[in-house]
Amino acid sequence: MKCKHYMATVPTTVLNTAPLSEAVATMVSKHMQDLIVVNDKGEFVGTITSFTLTKLLLPAQPQLPDDAERERAEDVDNRLIPHLHRRVDDFADCHHPVVDPEAPLSQALTLLAEGYLRLPVVDKNRKLVGGLSSLTILRRFRF
Repeated sequence: MKCKHYMATVPTTVLNTAPLSEAVATMVSKHMQDLIVVNDKGEFVGTITSFTLTKLLLPAQPQLPDDAERERAEDVDNRLIPHLHRRVDDFADCHHPVVDPEAPLSQALTLLAEGYLRLPVVDKNRKLVGGLSSLTILRRFRF
């Protein structure tokens, strides 16, 4: 089997020039842990994950128990707000692995088993043609 046989042909994406707020809104509304980032030509630029966003929510200094008691939800929000106007490509992982549609499915499974949430499927010109995740592959099973 090849990656093209299992990939989602219309993965959810975000433009690299979009504000981070758009990526966050898409991830929250679609219950997604990651998004594939593309440019205006549909070429793969990188990925952005909930792990990246979580790092932005962390306090600058480690908290003591008393600090955590005094912290409010607004304090957590205020750590993310300054970044929401910035471009998505400021936060994108540009070194995320990709797979070719003609690559063996086992190549994608090996990468997914290493902990990647989703793999962009790109052609020889880096144009995004699909996406693969463990769930995309498991959807073929009928329970």
